[in-house]
Amino acid sequence: MSWLFRIEQACAAFIERAFAKSFPSDLEPAQIARKLVATMEAATRTGDDGLLAPGSYRVYVNPDDLERLAPHAAYLEREWAQLLADMAARVDVGFSGGGVAVRMEARPSIPAGAVDIEADVPSSSTRYVLRMLSGVSSADVYPVDGALRVGRADDSELKLADPSVSRRHAVVDLDRGAPFVRDLGSRNGTFVNGERIHVRRLSPGDLVVFGKTEMRLEGA
Repeated sequence: MSWLFRIEQACAAFIERAFAKSFPSDLEPAQIARKLVATMEAATRTGDDGLLAPGSYRVYVNPDDLERLAPHAAYLEREWAQLLADMAARVDVGFSGGGVAVRMEARPSIPAGAVDIEADVPSSSTRYVLRMLSGVSSADVYPVDGALRVGRADDSELKLADPSVSRRHAVVDLDRGAPFVRDLGSRNGTFVNGERIHVRRLSPGDLVVFGKTEMRLEGA
């Protein structure tokens, strides 16, 4: 799911309001803010209670950069966290743990002027898997805990060596914790329990066929 484009203008306005006066000649805090929003977007997942983003983020910078920004660290961390909260509220995204926090730390391996951001993603048990019944793939079982692109393309999370499967055949994902499959206009179609579908919510035991490859949805 990509919703970053929906909040880009709001993000820019917030950054200008928060950092322009305090850092008129220093763009780094604003650049970090944009990267934080992108990190939150990439780590957002669909759960039982809707969209959920990690509640904790670590901003890693070169020790020299941290020393320069240290007098403003508390202010920056507070403003970055507020930015994430505002952006999440605009698209109805919650945070694991209920709140959001940002912490800036030094990492000597990072070059001066660069930044690395990590989100603390809480571990969770996978509730569904797709099991191979017939066909050729790199694994027999695929956890369904986010978007699984199905096809012959190299960037497919579920890559199938089946000439009857399109390069970008289908996607299996979760909607509020429930699995579904959507065909992407494939040549030979996607079938659920023998019926060709465009989009279909799945239940454990359903037989899903991509081209000539058969898989079954199971509870993990």
